[in-house]
Amino acid sequence: MKKLFLMLFSIALFTSCSDDDENGDDPILGIWYAVEITNPPIPGLVLSECNQNSNITFNSDFSTYSEFYSEVEGNCEMEDSSESTWSKDNSIYTFTIPFEGIGQLNGTADFQGDTFIFTPIASPDTSIVFEK
Repeated sequence: MKKLFLMLFSIALFTSCSDDDENGDDPILGIWYAVEITNPPIPGLVLSECNQNSNITFNSDFSTYSEFYSEVEGNCEMEDSSESTWSKDNSIYTFTIPFEGIGQLNGTADFQGDTFIFTPIASPDTSIVFEK
């Protein structure tokens, strides 16, 4: 009887685990603000103080919510928001960058406390710095 109980308990324990549980410790989870971009994939793209309000929220269910801020008639306003998804395959993250014209990129993320540096695979000389 004890063996049957242990077997059923083990099955219940394993079936209650999901991919979300495995993802719960990913360092990318949370709200991140874009603070710097070097060698942007779009020539001339520079982050203004207003653009630095742009952010991405990474959720444990692999969804994202992004806001893009820009100056409109001298005022810093949210110009666009979007929902998307993110994924991770080994050390490669894929997500949509919340700046006009950049779109979805694959790349690596180097986490350093409350900062991560995203380097797109297609543009290895580019880096985008995000802070919590």
